[in-house]
Amino acid sequence: MEQIRPKVKSTECSPDGRQWVPSSFENLLTELDYVVNSCESDDPATFYRGQTNYEWPLDSTFVRESIKHLFGIEKYHDLNKQIRQSQEFHRAISSLLLLKFGTLWKPSQEALDGEKTHNIDPWFELLKNLQQYPEKDNFIKGTFLVDWTGKKDIGLYFATFRGKGTERQISKERGALWICDAVATGKVWQIKKLGEILDLMKGPEHLNAEKTFPLIFHPPKQTFQARAANQMPVYISQMDFRYDLADIWASYENAMNKRVFITLIITEDIKKVVADYLDSKGITEKKVYPE
Repeated sequence: MEQIRPKVKSTECSPDGRQWVPSSFENLLTELDYVVNSCESDDPATFYRGQTNYEWPLDSTFVRESIKHLFGIEKYHDLNKQIRQSQEFHRAISSLLLLKFGTLWKPSQEALDGEKTHNIDPWFELLKNLQQYPEKDNFIKGTFLVDWTGKKDIGLYFATFRGKGTERQISKERGALWICDAVATGKVWQIKKLGEILDLMKGPEHLNAEKTFPLIFHPPKQTFQARAANQMPVYISQMDFRYDLADIWASYENAMNKRVFITLIITEDIKKVVADYLDSKGITEKKVYPE
């Protein structure tokens, strides 16, 4: 999309134009529609990611958990930048990831059989399952995929609510709804299977951080999973572990003079209205987590 600015005068905007803070729920919806309608192509690919805290970087769970384990710090984003942005850090995280997905974790025989009979991507199915059901995970938790969704209301749900069951509540921090114009990123839709990408990550181009632009995974053929069906997830891979997705995209934006993403900041007062809106639309916990 072009480097647009907010449509509503009262919407606060960061100096770089990437963070917008609407002043009301109505203005939030206005700005959301404005951003979506500004996305490139007559057949746009717009994805959303909700986070209850707008300050959280766009890092994958595996990167976050690896930093906590390796450096013994709970607030992983406090890691020294000189360490985080080093090639040695990137290689270390890559090695741990390939140890996990290749030695410790492998696709089930059922998934491998599905590849032969229905052209299912077995590695994608494994990582998708861990994304949707993180309680099944072990070792350093998470994958190098970051969850997005094709449904804006699902994005709003995750920007508003924290926890599940009796622990579910409207989060108190300012939330964030990230909006990604995937068409603006160029040819990053993956036709290669995820296992092929993991193999490429063993090579020098990846380990030297030379070919590390984020990739989008949404295979046309997938096994049915009720939770994934309702959440309509799309997964964007973090390929360069020195930087979060936003840093990579911001560099690309500056080079190409365009926008890949905009973040709508949702204040606590607006979150309460969002919660009522989602309830009226049937976006309940049972809908988001059907099992």
